[in-house]
Amino acid sequence: MRSFKKLLLAASLGCAISSMTAQAADDLVLRFANVSTQSSVEAGKVFVDVAAKESNGRLKIEHFPNNMLGDDRIVLESTLMGDIGMCQIATSELAPLVPDMNIYDAPFIFKSAEDAWKFETSKYGKQIADQLEERNLKLLAVADLGFRNYTNSKLPVRVPADVDGQKMRVLNSDVHIAMWKAWGANPTPMAWGEVIPGLQQGTIDSQEHPNVGMLSNKLYEVQHYISFTKHIFTVQPLVMNKEIFDSMDEQLQNALLKAAEAYQNTQRKLNQELDSSAEAIYKNYGCEVIHITDAERQQWLDMAKEKGIYDLVKKLMTNPEIVDTVLKGEY
Repeated sequence: MRSFKKLLLAASLGCAISSMTAQAADDLVLRFANVSTQSSVEAGKVFVDVAAKESNGRLKIEHFPNNMLGDDRIVLESTLMGDIGMCQIATSELAPLVPDMNIYDAPFIFKSAEDAWKFETSKYGKQIADQLEERNLKLLAVADLGFRNYTNSKLPVRVPADVDGQKMRVLNSDVHIAMWKAWGANPTPMAWGEVIPGLQQGTIDSQEHPNVGMLSNKLYEVQHYISFTKHIFTVQPLVMNKEIFDSMDEQLQNALLKAAEAYQNTQRKLNQELDSSAEAIYKNYGCEVIHITDAERQQWLDMAKEKGIYDLVKKLMTNPEIVDTVLKGEY
């Protein structure tokens, strides 16, 4: 496992302007890596087209979706070093560099997509963007994958007691591991590409993920019960090597920022469309969809508080007061 020290080293090395592939003195080629969801792949095509159009062909973005250049940790290190120009990355991977990113892993912190978007443009979101720049990362946009939901093939899950003892795939995040332990599951960090084989072979019983990823990877073929727990709203920042961005002339910077805005807007729109169609698709494949009630959701939230999950998030953050502020909606 690559260490936090290695990430810090990569962040401090920022000298890698070599990652820009200059075809001519005034032209630029940037490599961009993102994840394997339909919305992100399609939005990536928009990103490429708008960048070329707005720069009059001077800026070429080479798009590598579906983890073609490696998993999240590899592409983050490569972006910090400058070997890749940009990547769309999980907040849990950025958190070791920018501790306030841990806010995104706190359960039930956002009630809607609009709440998350509001946070991103608030003073707290701007603080996080500034912290990223201190680590040689320029925040270009914030894509989102939607709310995370719980799936398994044993029983309909409504409350924490229902997940007791289930072998579960989770993100490699201290908060996610502690959270699911608190709710009674037996969490195991696992790469996303290993989830379906793990479910088929019985290595794990369950997993949690946003609908868009489950649809793209056909989780409905290996899981029967889909519980709309909506416990975390997942965002994935689009970040760029800051030294490369700063070295670009104004026209290229403006073209890139416009392309990033188009990418964000397109990805969010497509994601919402996919998310709204998810239940019908699950049912069409014979899955049982469970909508938890407000009272049932409160059980998850109360147990997270009782088991110290919010305290853990605060402990990991540079500005822990953000947690209570966001929970109260005061931002």
